[in-house]
Amino acid sequence: MFMYGPLRFYAQEMVKNIGERGKEILSLMYPPVTMYENGGEIIIEADIPGFDKKEIKVRLEKDAVIITASREKVDNGTIILDQRPDKVNKRIRLPYEVDQGSDMTAKYLNGVLTLRIPAKGLKSIKVE
Repeated sequence: MFMYGPLRFYAQEMVKNIGERGKEILSLMYPPVTMYENGGEIIIEADIPGFDKKEIKVRLEKDAVIITASREKVDNGTIILDQRPDKVNKRIRLPYEVDQGSDMTAKYLNGVLTLRIPAKGLKSIKVE
């Protein structure tokens, strides 16, 4: 089917715009996260493969953790499909109050960011 030149241009631009909006929506849901409590700590695991750990920032607020990361696009020729987000901005609401004075750790290994945050007032009790 033959499409008039300007109409074809606008159709292509619309499809490209939809793809960009899809990446923006994906970046709100991305990265997938698992959060659990173990031994008085809140442990958060976030899957963010392909990022350099120098570009990953973690900030702790009173009731949330904010993970941000970015990566530069690499020009490998004509892009046919690109669904990987270039930026991450994830706010994770914490289920417990956090002990701000305790040591918190962040480790990035094999594309998984693992955060360990001591929870205030939570202790595991050994059952005998």
